[in-house]
Amino acid sequence: MEITSFILGVCAVIMLMMVVGTFMSHMSIKVLRKDINHLQKDIENVYTELKEVEQNLNQYGVSIEQNCVKENENLYRHIDSRVDKVVDSMSREISNIYTELSKLEKPSVING
Repeated sequence: MEITSFILGVCAVIMLMMVVGTFMSHMSIKVLRKDINHLQKDIENVYTELKEVEQNLNQYGVSIEQNCVKENENLYRHIDSRVDKVVDSMSREISNIYTELSKLEKPSVING
């Protein structure tokens, strides 16, 4: 009888330990599932934010490209106007030189 009681006591303790172990495992799994769900939500939020940042960067890149095109056009216009001024000035100077040269080539009325 004592052996039977001892065996039943040991079995009861083992069963109790198994129940406690199962309960602890269940609680741990429950906490881990919550953590995994939070991590999945965080990953989705980060992915959404990255998409928004990508769109903003693309828009910013397009904006920079458009500004570069405008600035290049302004620069070309400015250079073109300066070159036109220089060409006009040189043309006037050459014309003046030819005028002075033709005056020098004409015989002087006083000497002649």
